[in-house]
Amino acid sequence: MSRGVRWLLCATLLAWRPLDFAIEFPSTLSSLGLRGAPGAIELLLHGAVAALAVAAVRALSNEMPSGLWLARAALAGSAVATVQSFYWSVLPHQTMPSDKLPLATLGVAVAGIWLVYLRRHRDLVS
Repeated sequence: MSRGVRWLLCATLLAWRPLDFAIEFPSTLSSLGLRGAPGAIELLLHGAVAALAVAAVRALSNEMPSGLWLARAALAGSAVATVQSFYWSVLPHQTMPSDKLPLATLGVAVAGIWLVYLRRHRDLVS
């Protein structure tokens, strides 16, 4: 995989869930007591997906053999967390109802495109 494509994958992984979590965490922390255990669990799961994405970026940038597996797991987790946050969330969001389907579709499409690319180009860490 060329450096440019690897950089684009790393940018996608960093800009997707970690950035979303960085915005979500402080905005929901003050109302977490009202949302109870489901809100805390959801926030922890979103944090875990963000941490997985950061680990994938670090492994990819260091050309570690685990980079490919971590990138696949981070992309799949990001797609699932994106759809979950739009349709089955107890945390507040600033998304218009008419924007949920296009944004969820875009998230799944981006993850799908990257997963297909990673499956066809196994020379990620060479």
